[in-house]
Amino acid sequence: MLSEIDLDRRIEKAEYRRRLPELQARLYNMEQALLETHIPVVIVFEGWAGTSKIGAIGVLMRKLDPRGLRVHTVTPPRTYETQYPWLHRFWLKTPSYGQIAIFDRSWYREVLAARTHKDLDAAGWRERCEDIASFEHQMADDGAVIIKLWLHISKREQQRRFHKLESDPVTAWQVTDEDRWQQQHYNRVFGAVEDLMARTDAPYAPWIALSATDRRYAQIAMLETVVNALGDKLGIDPAAPAKATDDKFDDAGQAMRHQIDSLGGSSTNVVNRAELGPEQVRASVATAEAPQAPVGTAIVAASTVTRSASGILSRVDLSQRLDEQTYEGHLALLQAKLHQLGYQIYLQKRPVVLVFEGWDAAGKGGAIHRITAEIDPRSYVVHPIAAPSGDDKVHHYLYRFWGRLPPRGQMAIFDRSWYGRVLVERVEGFARPDEWQRAFAEINEFEQQLVAFGTVMCKFWLQISPEEQLRRFEERQTDSFKSWKLTAEDWRNRDKWPLYEQAADEMLLRTSTPAAPWTIVESEDKRFGRIKVLRTVVRRLEEELGKVKL
Repeated sequence: MLSEIDLDRRIEKAEYRRRLPELQARLYNMEQALLETHIPVVIVFEGWAGTSKIGAIGVLMRKLDPRGLRVHTVTPPRTYETQYPWLHRFWLKTPSYGQIAIFDRSWYREVLAARTHKDLDAAGWRERCEDIASFEHQMADDGAVIIKLWLHISKREQQRRFHKLESDPVTAWQVTDEDRWQQQHYNRVFGAVEDLMARTDAPYAPWIALSATDRRYAQIAMLETVVNALGDKLGIDPAAPAKATDDKFDDAGQAMRHQIDSLGGSSTNVVNRAELGPEQVRASVATAEAPQAPVGTAIVAASTVTRSASGILSRVDLSQRLDEQTYEGHLALLQAKLHQLGYQIYLQKRPVVLVFEGWDAAGKGGAIHRITAEIDPRSYVVHPIAAPSGDDKVHHYLYRFWGRLPPRGQMAIFDRSWYGRVLVERVEGFARPDEWQRAFAEINEFEQQLVAFGTVMCKFWLQISPEEQLRRFEERQTDSFKSWKLTAEDWRNRDKWPLYEQAADEMLLRTSTPAAPWTIVESEDKRFGRIKVLRTVVRRLEEELGKVKL
């Protein structure tokens, strides 16, 4: 790709001055349209040292409303950032709906540096490229526009620019040791970039290589690339005359005011993407797909009011019981082992993720309490997951879970999790069919990245019968200490048991992988269920960390 770039492309100053304000005005109008349609944008600036990426970013931002964008300067990972999977810090920088995120270097910098300095072997290189493809695919599927720019110059031109900068004491500091290393190993880096582009170029996230020998040409080509990409997404003709704008920002912009209000929660008439119905989210975008029927409709038509006799959950043996004496003996032994293993988690710097899903009143809270009862309270965090709110509500659904991952040596316990996408969001119609259907692959990719990082993962589905659930609901109603646990939503969900069972069956089938298998826990008897959970956690930790002696 880079070898095909004409590095002699230039533009005259008069032409530059004529086209620059026109393109900036179009971009300003598109920023307003992005806010109105809640479309996130990711613009990646990569390229050779000395190509003035900062200058190009400045030209891009100059006429935009700064409230609608954010610039992220990416440096090598700090110590605390290395405690998480490598894409963790980039997930946390993804734009909210309607916002523009500009990356001065990006996830590509880290991968290229590791490869060219020979810190990453061929297998690791391929794995990182696959991680990037998955990351960008998930953002694009969620509606994001991804624009990836590589500013290209020759080795000789880079050397000339470095010499000019270093000859002036005022600018000499701008040439770093990393820049000099890149100049000395230009050909090695060139080959790695070519390979990287080939592996990560995709229709939803194409690479655009621009000649940066002439700065004026590079800036105009960059603006045209961005305007064309946004115009395609918004259904706006990039060549259409732009509305006249003052040099000062139009502070009366309705879209911007609505977006700022929605993030602050101060407006009562805000249109927030996360509050829209599944078919409304992208309805105002000209290229959006036609509205679809509510998710629940098709499921109801295919379901019956009785439980399926052929599903995974319908075949679970719920007759298993433990007497109290046996239970207490097992509980003491397993909790003692878990206490020792908690120390090994810290010593070996391994992150641990425990996921609990299951029916309402199936005993998730009780099982979690038995896990945490005898381990260091500093070593774990329990995340009770409810409907997203605030910043979580205006991002990709996995965003809030990336932000809740444990660092090395810590445990995160999820009481409900990312599987809500294929359970409650599917059944209740909060996610369109195409959204929850692709979530199976997205979740598998997410969990595979966690396991590849060294995370020990256990996933539990707690299974009870409808009759036992009803008994527990009625018991909670009459118990003043437990009545707060029972809500109207619990009763309403009970009426949709066949739909949830169908969704859970498919979830278990499609997301139980060698890297992150599901464990179905027979929880009709709480004592039996708790011991099975503890025994499974202890077994998995001992497989990964080694046996412990009491």
